[in-house]
Amino acid sequence: MIRPVLSAVALAALTLTPALPAGAGGAGDPAPAPTSYMAQRAAVPAAKAAAVRAQVDMAPLARPLLRVPFRCNETWSGASRSGHSPSYWSVDLNWGAGRDDLGKPVKTSAAGTVVRSAYDAGGYGNYIEIAHGDGWHTLYAHLQSRAVGVGATVTDSTQIGRVGETGNVTGPHLHYEQIKDGVVVAALFGTSTWVDYPGPAGYSRIRDC
Repeated sequence: MIRPVLSAVALAALTLTPALPAGAGGAGDPAPAPTSYMAQRAAVPAAKAAAVRAQVDMAPLARPLLRVPFRCNETWSGASRSGHSPSYWSVDLNWGAGRDDLGKPVKTSAAGTVVRSAYDAGGYGNYIEIAHGDGWHTLYAHLQSRAVGVGATVTDSTQIGRVGETGNVTGPHLHYEQIKDGVVVAALFGTSTWVDYPGPAGYSRIRDC
């Protein structure tokens, strides 16, 4: 399924929409420190980012099959906002309200190899990045804890950590990215569930639990 072309309203949201909350972890997140991994990721040249996203949009069937990064039968609300670092195409995911999300299990979106498992004080806090092949990665940030280290091989249902509020956040949530060749792209769950930007919208995992 090909992702619909962004409407004029959605395009305007990239630059004009005020910050939108994603549950407790939404608007008002402090800017990442300039030396943080998040800040480095935000500095990807615009021309490269546009080229990679265009390539991905031209070949949606070449994407890996990526699941919602939680247990089955849980519905999580995902949203983004103007100024979301490192990219508008990142997603903040919340299950409940207030501190309800804290400690909830986080699972992998797909099988792969852990390429980063670290603490990014100026941005992501505790985060894990997993390589899935052909330049595709997923990233899970602001974790309370990390259960896997660099080099670990994970399945499509491995629990890799727990939802937290580490790094630059205003409340517990999972910051999530789907990445191609170092560029955050619009997230697709399964074969047909595109993330609704800026959201919020609900997402559930139904397989690989």
